[in-house]
Amino acid sequence: MNVAVHNATSFSAIGYETHLCIGAGDDSSSREDLREFYGLNPPENFHVYRIPRWRFRSSTYSFSVFRYAFKLVKSLSRGERVVVFTRESGFLAYLARLCRNPRISGYYELHDGYADLSWVEKKKAMHYREKLYEHVFLPRISGVLCITESQQDMYRKLFPSLPSVAFPLGTKPVQKRREPSQKQKLRTLMYVGHMHKDKGVDFLLETAVKLSEHNIRTIFWGGNPKQVPKLDDKARSLGISDMVEFVPFRPPEEMHNALATRASLGVVMLKDTFYNNYLTCPVKSLDYLSHGIPSLGSDLPSVREVLAYAGTYVSNDDADAFVQAARYLLDDPEHYEKMASLAVQRAHEISWESRAKAIVNFVNSTTKNTKDTKNGI
Repeated sequence: MNVAVHNATSFSAIGYETHLCIGAGDDSSSREDLREFYGLNPPENFHVYRIPRWRFRSSTYSFSVFRYAFKLVKSLSRGERVVVFTRESGFLAYLARLCRNPRISGYYELHDGYADLSWVEKKKAMHYREKLYEHVFLPRISGVLCITESQQDMYRKLFPSLPSVAFPLGTKPVQKRREPSQKQKLRTLMYVGHMHKDKGVDFLLETAVKLSEHNIRTIFWGGNPKQVPKLDDKARSLGISDMVEFVPFRPPEEMHNALATRASLGVVMLKDTFYNNYLTCPVKSLDYLSHGIPSLGSDLPSVREVLAYAGTYVSNDDADAFVQAARYLLDDPEHYEKMASLAVQRAHEISWESRAKAIVNFVNSTTKNTKDTKNGI
């Protein structure tokens, strides 16, 4: 939802009438949620439609959301050209039908790679269902948006006539940031994300022990509340409970406040898996860049694609090299300031608004009649 909201508001920010269809969720004010939970203040051209999901016994389904969006797009297309984006494979059948209308263009934003399941070790029924959806419906839509260049290469081979483009997800550059010297003095690494092995949490616990010997703290921000007591117990057993902190997932606005006030360095130490190498865009790295925080990352294509020249890269199994790199950043003010400046520069290059503009250019390049593109998304 966080990605969907930022995707949608980025189009409204560059002047497009934008409509976001989502499940209703708990009763609340959408505008207040955007401001207080996501830290956003979208313009008046941004419209949110919260549709109650269809319920059957203890489960909920998105059919009602898809049907509402389908009817809304058809209605909007009677007066204007409409461009539709979805991340939901369940909406692909509706999207293919909408794309029959010459006034409607439809694009699927990929966040996995189910059209080719050779990389999936333990295949489940849902994997085959997703593969079927993509092979049946992707050839019938206007194009796909990929989040890594490797992902785009995969889909170009599978669907050579399907227009595609690759952009990482976006940053939200912070205008008022602490001076690099102030952030450096905090001597605190901050990891944001899920607390499971593929995200490198075990590795970071190992390095936290070594970093504590140099008066460097580690904050883990993410995971579910049930994981925190177990992680606290592990920290106590390692003798570092006073040098680490575990915080379960909190609203994005709270997480950004913590990055702004507590973090010196960001961490993106993904494990070396096919998915982590080629199919994911590590959102945590975008958050670090947004705050101008230097980052240490695994030397993987997906991480380099986001951090680029603003990252410091370390093997994801070399704890000593990781600690050495962190100390170099925190003990050398000149080097830290340089890397913080590069993080700010990179954040502006791949902001959500820059991404939205690039996507609009891609849409225009893949449609024959582009003179009406100032209309709805």
